[in-house]
Amino acid sequence: MALLIFIAEGCKKKSGVPKPDVSDIEADIHIIRFEKNIMQANENNYRLVLDSLQKNYPEFFDLYTQDILTMPFNDTSYNVYDTLYKYMITDKYMLRLFDSVEHLYADMNDVEEKIEDAFKYYKYYFSQDTLPQIYTYIAPFVYQVVMGDSVIGIELNMFMGKNFAYYSSFAANLPQYILYNFERRNIPVQVMRMMMDKKIPNRGAEATLLDDMVAEGKMLYYLDLVLPDTPDSVKIGFTEKQITWCEENAEDTWKFLAGEDLLFSTSIQDKQRYLTEAPTSYNMPKESPGRTTIWVGWQIVREYMRKNPQLSLQELLNETDGLKILKESNYDGK
Repeated sequence: MALLIFIAEGCKKKSGVPKPDVSDIEADIHIIRFEKNIMQANENNYRLVLDSLQKNYPEFFDLYTQDILTMPFNDTSYNVYDTLYKYMITDKYMLRLFDSVEHLYADMNDVEEKIEDAFKYYKYYFSQDTLPQIYTYIAPFVYQVVMGDSVIGIELNMFMGKNFAYYSSFAANLPQYILYNFERRNIPVQVMRMMMDKKIPNRGAEATLLDDMVAEGKMLYYLDLVLPDTPDSVKIGFTEKQITWCEENAEDTWKFLAGEDLLFSTSIQDKQRYLTEAPTSYNMPKESPGRTTIWVGWQIVREYMRKNPQLSLQELLNETDGLKILKESNYDGK
């Protein structure tokens, strides 16, 4: 049953988003350190170690070998254990990577606590859902977070800080505006985003830029709800300076979007220009962050929910008409 979102004066943050009491909700988690388990193997015991991991953690083992490392486990001619030993357990590059990860993430209690708190809020809004088991792992820089049917994997080497030496070899593909979010603080955000994966309906090819802006705004509003104490900058992946720019230039940004008729464009090119990662937003001042339009979509959704406090989160997610949400929000950037 969907839970109604009532905004009471006593449970508001600055954004006006509710922060319900979740103290009675159980959401105990224990992060399984898969990378530590697998790196315990040596030339004498690796088959026994890997066989134990496959039996104890079958879903994540399959996710790790087949989806993350793309190993054809169903091919009987392909020896997964031997290949894992050769390319993950004895490879000098992966051993150095593991040592770096182990140094930074020897203790993950702080991350575990933040995810556990977020899971309590998640259960408040999605009480019928089963929480996934969380694993950490290392890999050749594939994903930040990956999800199976009942598991979530966190690739710790993708959260080593923007100055991590290994990232320099990916400089062409990982510019600073992307590396900025390869930080420890982003792990709970990426985990909770993954929890919402495929829960937000979209209008597909017929969606306008406004529809997609609002859909992204719904994701960020959901993050408001499950990560109520996390700064807006971390939730959206902007610097504090970029958030300030968005706030101070909201009216001019809105006039630009409305004046250029961009809001109703279905052009793939326009969507790529305004919705994807970039150092700055196309045809906007150089101080603007890339994806400024997503910040705007976020504010539209926040205003819409302020004006419709009787709506449940699920009702918000199900409404795919971005223009309807815009009209009822009365958002104009002021």
